Amino acid sequence: MNECIARALVFSGRPDPTWKIEEAIVKELQKIWDSLVPMQREPPSAPPLGYRGCLIKCNSDIEWYIYKNLVTLKRSGKTESRDDSCRKFEKLVISSAPKGLVPSSLIEDECGQID
Repeated sequence: MNECIARALVFSGRPDPTWKIEEAIVKELQKIWDSLVPMQREPPSAPPLGYRGCLIKCNSDIEWYIYKNLVTLKRSGKTESRDDSCRKFEKLVISSAPKGLVPSSLIEDECGQID
């Protein structure tokens, strides 16, 4: 398994927080991805300031961009987006950050689930 680095896109004018994602989390993210429904829409526009989503890079070939209810995977020159209405993928990425690096309150619970 190749190393995966996550980045929360939250700052303007200073570096965004980044962290290594453990292999077990990457496997869980892949399971979530496999369960999501393919979508043909563009990612929602992020605001110019504040939280603008998450980015995960695994080696030079795989990149996930996550924002709101959409997860987009770029791999081998191809792009695919999937719907994540409960934001499970995004929540797992944020929760994988070292304690205190990223506020867990970045993502509202949209499905009424208790974490």
